[in-house]
Amino acid sequence: MARDPRLTQLGAFLHARRDEVPPPAGADPGRRQVPGLRRGEVAARAFISDEYYTRIEQGRVLPSTDVVRRVAAALGLDADQTRYALDLLAAPDAPPEHPEPSDPLRRLVDRMGEVPAVLVGPATLVLAWNPAAARLLTDFGAVPPQRRRYVQLLFADPVLQSRFPDLEAMRRTVIGIVRASTPGAPGGDWLDDLLRTNPEFATLWERNDVVRPHTCLRIRLRLPDGTEETVDQVVLQVVDDPHQRLITFVPAG
Repeated sequence: MARDPRLTQLGAFLHARRDEVPPPAGADPGRRQVPGLRRGEVAARAFISDEYYTRIEQGRVLPSTDVVRRVAAALGLDADQTRYALDLLAAPDAPPEHPEPSDPLRRLVDRMGEVPAVLVGPATLVLAWNPAAARLLTDFGAVPPQRRRYVQLLFADPVLQSRFPDLEAMRRTVIGIVRASTPGAPGGDWLDDLLRTNPEFATLWERNDVVRPHTCLRIRLRLPDGTEETVDQVVLQVVDDPHQRLITFVPAG
C-alpha cells in the first residue's frame, strides 16, 4: 500500500528539523552519528516511545495533533513550522489546476498605477501583473505561461535574479512559502523539472524549510538603473480564493 504523501512529507520535515537541533549539553560529538538530536532524544522530550517517533519520521503512522504539538515543542519549532506540521495532518483543498483571477482583480492590478503589483496563485504561479511590476521585476509577458511561476523565475530568469542583492535569501523564502502554502507536497511537472535540472533548487528544496506568507516583508531591491532601495512587500490574501495573493511593492517609509 502506498504511503500517504502528507505523512511522508511530515516525516521528512521533522527529520530535517531534528538535524538542526544542537545535541544535548555534554554529549560526546565523536560518538554521535547524527548532526543534531537522535530520534530517541526527541521521543523522550515529547513523552512518546522511540518506536512511535521512528514510525512518524518514516511516514508510517498518522499522529494526533497533541503528539505533533509535543514533537514540535521538543524540536523547538517556531509558530510557522508548527502550523505547517499541523496542516499536514489535515486534507487541504486541492488548488485549481488552471486558476484564473476574477475580472475585478485583474482591473485592480491594472489600476494600481505606479505601485508594482503581482497576483500569484498556487505555488507562486503569476496570474496577473501591471506595467509597474514588469518594469521593476521582469517582463512576465515574455515568459511562457507554463514557466511563469515566481519560484521558477528566481532560478531561470536573469533579470528577476538581478533585482535581489541577497538572491539566496529570497530563493529560500519563496521556496519556504511554496511548501507552507501547499502542504503535502505541491507536485507538478514544474517541480520535477526544477529538481532534475537545477542543483541549486534541489539543494534548497531538500532543506524542507517552511515560511508562512506574512502581510509585510521588508526587502532590499536592486532597481533597473542599478541603484538599491528598501521596499515593503505587502501581501493581501484573496478572501474567496485562499490560493491567490496580491503582492505589492511599496518604498519603505
